[in-house]
Amino acid sequence: MKIFGKTFKEYLWTVKYYILISVMVVISQYYIAAPLSDRYPFLLNLTQALWALMVALAVMKLVKKHDFNMKNVIFVGVLFSIIIHGSKAFFFRIFLFPYSIPAEQVPAQLIGKFLYGSFLVMVIAIVIGAVFIYAKKKRFL
Repeated sequence: MKIFGKTFKEYLWTVKYYILISVMVVISQYYIAAPLSDRYPFLLNLTQALWALMVALAVMKLVKKHDFNMKNVIFVGVLFSIIIHGSKAFFFRIFLFPYSIPAEQVPAQLIGKFLYGSFLVMVIAIVIGAVFIYAKKKRFL
């Protein structure tokens, strides 16, 4: 099955290590950075910067080596949002680190966290993608 002229393998397999590192960083946010954030407040910012860097590097690689256009970049942003922030907002927050708020507020909190994180992923993917697509068209790359 092709989406915008590329298969799922082209979208995900070529950048599987970037995705894996992003998910591992998300896990480390809960198991390492959050417990140590009182003594080392920069750790949460560092982990957020690491997954953002992985998204940017993955988009750069897909544009440079696999001839992705803007439609492909937007779809990659959606996929990464689901994989990275879907796992973070829904799996980790529900099963491993449940909220200590009233149960009726949990769905709104989960959706809010997912949308905020997905917005960040989409901004990174679109900006980096646009810059590298432009550079490739102007033969800077």
